[in-house]
Amino acid sequence: MSSRVRSAFIIAATALALRSGGIAACIGDLRALSAALDAFPRAQPDDEIGAAHGHARAMMSARRYGDEVGYSEAHYALRLEMAAHWARWAGAFSKGGEA
Repeated sequence: MSSRVRSAFIIAATALALRSGGIAACIGDLRALSAALDAFPRAQPDDEIGAAHGHARAMMSARRYGDEVGYSEAHYALRLEMAAHWARWAGAFSKGGEA
């Protein structure tokens, strides 16, 4: 899997994680995330972004079934994973390295 499609997933997941609202309010970002998931269908077992990928899949499933509660739970979990991802990068950057 190319780093470019992985990066596209991270960008789309971050954009959606930063949004508030339910399925209808986030439809544009959900479409972008869906396209990113199509291009990046699975994370490697040792990939630090794997948990976020699973939460993104759960959001897509909730969207498909119109499950606002499931969507909200997966959205919150994705938000936490993406915050942790960017915190690792910020910490590494502040020390002059990479995450």
